[in-house]
Amino acid sequence: MADAALAGLPRIVRADDEIRWRGQVLTSLGLASLSYWIILWLVDGPVEPVFAGIVFGAALLLALVLGGITSRRRFAHAMLTLRPPRSVVHETAADARERRVRAATVMFLGVGILLLLDTLVSEVGATAALVAGAGIGAGIIDRLEARRWALAEDEHDSRIFLVLRPNALIARMGIQDAYELPRGRRGDDDEPPEFPGTYL
Repeated sequence: MADAALAGLPRIVRADDEIRWRGQVLTSLGLASLSYWIILWLVDGPVEPVFAGIVFGAALLLALVLGGITSRRRFAHAMLTLRPPRSVVHETAADARERRVRAATVMFLGVGILLLLDTLVSEVGATAALVAGAGIGAGIIDRLEARRWALAEDEHDSRIFLVLRPNALIARMGIQDAYELPRGRRGDDDEPPEFPGTYL
């Protein structure tokens, strides 16, 4: 089928790979923001260590609690709705790399601009602490969830996928359905077998 005919279809991505990648990016974003704050503090920039530390701790705790609740609900809902996918495209490794580079670029550039603007208008450094706490907390939750997806695949002897909207850069953080396909032949487990109505 021509690429043009498939362009508007949703794409399926491996659940454990996608959630693990998202967790890694969020953790990296949080650590980069933390490093930015520490550098500002070391060069006597506009920061208040005590207040920023409180903001960091509160953001980290809130991200862990809310992320943990959301992650459990998302996983439980997905496991209850497992079914074979319909008219979708299986995302290739090349497409995944390109999408993930674009997503990481957008996130890091956006946060970088936000931190620079915050430094110009604030003398607290709370935004960097907030981004650091939220990013690290959300990243930890995603990486723990990725392990649950991997264990679920082993238990079901299948590959479990999430659906990305045609123009989406990352998987939804809210509740969504999941799809599964039987594992491929031994040695070819990462490629799903053909399924009626699914374009690979």
